Amino acid sequence: MLKLQRSASGARSPGSSGRHAPFAWRPSVVRSKALRVCCPKKPDWGLGLVLGDDGGTEVTVFFVAGGKRTLDTTRVELDLVTGAAAQHPILDLAEAATWQHAHHHLYVVELRPEIFAKEGRFAATNSHWRPGNLCVYVGMTGLSPEERLGKHLRGEKDAWFVQRYGQHLLPELFRHFNPLPYDLARAMEPELARQLRERGFGVWQN
Repeated sequence: MLKLQRSASGARSPGSSGRHAPFAWRPSVVRSKALRVCCPKKPDWGLGLVLGDDGGTEVTVFFVAGGKRTLDTTRVELDLVTGAAAQHPILDLAEAATWQHAHHHLYVVELRPEIFAKEGRFAATNSHWRPGNLCVYVGMTGLSPEERLGKHLRGEKDAWFVQRYGQHLLPELFRHFNPLPYDLARAMEPELARQLRERGFGVWQN
């Protein structure tokens, strides 16, 4: 449960269409579930949806870029986000999802960099890429990422680029999202690909 720490007059506003307001985690005044929040010390996590709390100081939040995090609110500050700034289609899916059925996984495979020179489709999709940055494949599976990579490399329901150029998984790029409900995982696959392109990766996603 949440209690607003300040009135709207004390809120920090990112624009006229929405606002960020610091709050403290306290006994019930406002239901915590489904609130939209951000973490000022982790702006790269992006906008988040509160999935629930433990009745004490721990809260579980799904962030669009930061994944699913269980946070101790005595150590981590969260800001409440309202208005247009709180709107995001990924979080709408996360709010509607049945998290008890979270059995799907995102995964990221590092590809050998020669893919850029040898595969015109990959190069055309990643004109922003520069030598020295990683080339990766982003996928979604109902298996474990390890099992899915194995099938790729064996040519079983494989993605051609992974079978030919795949090296290994990059769990630091996806493990914080997993596991996910199916509809959310399906939407997060292209979203994760987009995020990695913004970071300069060469990315393929079917």
